[in-house]
Amino acid sequence: MRIPSFLVLLAVAGSVHASDSINVGHKTDSNEAKPMAWRFSLLEKAQNVFEKRAAEQAPGATMSFRLPKVDPAQGSNQVEIVGADHRVPLPMASSTTFSLKRGTLGDDDAMVVVNRNFPKGEFNHPLVQVRSPGLPDGVQRMGDLRLACAAQMAMAKGEGLKVRAALGAASLFGFDLCDELEATKVEAPKGAYDSVTIEDGGRRLVQSAKDKHQAKLGDKAWSDNARISYTLDGHPVQ
Repeated sequence: MRIPSFLVLLAVAGSVHASDSINVGHKTDSNEAKPMAWRFSLLEKAQNVFEKRAAEQAPGATMSFRLPKVDPAQGSNQVEIVGADHRVPLPMASSTTFSLKRGTLGDDDAMVVVNRNFPKGEFNHPLVQVRSPGLPDGVQRMGDLRLACAAQMAMAKGEGLKVRAALGAASLFGFDLCDELEATKVEAPKGAYDSVTIEDGGRRLVQSAKDKHQAKLGDKAWSDNARISYTLDGHPVQ
């Protein structure tokens, strides 16, 4: 995903990494690799947003977390909730994605721990993914992307004071970071593509991937049911 320049607002808190999806994190003072782990309560904030809004915005959808900056080719990834007196493995749909479920053991001090380290000097949140049933591979749904961004921002707001201050300052000026993201680039294919198509009922828009005026997530002219797809030389790209 290419991050628009407006996200420089978050620079006061750290950095925003362009890695497949919105990934809010920050640089640490140390260049030593640190275990990949997050507070359970932090991830729960994203889960709560999803559960509150899914029925209206993405009915039937599921939410998962993707490990940040982990190559899918790296096997044997494990994710657990670790508390004072328990360890609970979390279900993984792939080598890089995991999910939380209601009723999962967790408390204020519990951590979600991965058997991997962060890149040296960095801390990154897991990447929220929302997916409605029945979508072909390579096709994204606008409501899914909107809800995933809202859940991601809930985690960001649960972080340190500087992050909350940056997001709060943006809100004071009526600025919603999710609204300003280019919808066609949030979950764009990793491979090459030369055109993007948005379809919403009888409305259809085909644009060059290089077009500077791409639809944004906050564009109300597109409903939550709008579909985004990608092609290269006229062939679908997944």
